[in-house]
Amino acid sequence: MRVTKPPEVPAWRVKVATAPVNFGIYAVRDPFISAAEYARISADCGYEGTDLGPYGYLDEVLTPSGPPLAGGWHDLRFGQERGFAEDLAALDGTARLLHANNRFPDMSSFAPKPTLACPPSEPLDAAGWGLLVRQAYRAASRCREHGLEPVFHHHMDTSIETPDDIDRLLELTELELCLDTGHLIAAGGDPLATLRRWGHRVRHVHLKDALPDGTFCRFGAGSLDLEAFLDALRALDYEGWLVVEQDVPDSGQDLRQIIADLRHNREVLAGLGL
Repeated sequence: MRVTKPPEVPAWRVKVATAPVNFGIYAVRDPFISAAEYARISADCGYEGTDLGPYGYLDEVLTPSGPPLAGGWHDLRFGQERGFAEDLAALDGTARLLHANNRFPDMSSFAPKPTLACPPSEPLDAAGWGLLVRQAYRAASRCREHGLEPVFHHHMDTSIETPDDIDRLLELTELELCLDTGHLIAAGGDPLATLRRWGHRVRHVHLKDALPDGTFCRFGAGSLDLEAFLDALRALDYEGWLVVEQDVPDSGQDLRQIIADLRHNREVLAGLGL
């Protein structure tokens, strides 16, 4: 009897990163742990790269042997006249740093993504949306001058928060999306529904679980159907980074619990073949 070997499923071209927010590190001043310790713990827990975190925090580990960068957050006061020029000038610094530390120059899917977002802000009126569109073009062009492709991050308590905000942003601009599963759940959205609607514009993923009240939690403790989301993402032929985030407060951190959650989240992904 002849036995036919089933075809091998090709490896999914994704890499798994972590982020300083998992340690409650949101500013360079007096960080909870040093960048060197952060990099060591992250590697020990099985992560292949990292988000930049606050500008300057990772400087000591941005070496050829240090963790690859998946992307870097940068706030811009979109929809506002004041401040946007300052934020745009500062974007040059972030983009230069990401470009200088691009460990995958021949693999655009894994080049670090400038991750653009609004700071805490109110909903935009019609004039604000018009200004955002013009500003988004300028910010994207600035990133591309540095050889990088930006993505936009929707976020709680900002002008781009809800599924409707995401729809309008992507309809009015050419920006690609950083889909954050936890912030979408917290804003009343459905990550699978957004992926079905906008999967062709998703170029970066922040993967986090969340409770309906907006609390971020370890995988399996919240509302995210992680396996279904990953299956849908793979079906779209997504390639690039999955940045695992479980934001914790910036004070009173429990390092033992943080490490336990980091390991748990990575092991869950490993159990799903990643």
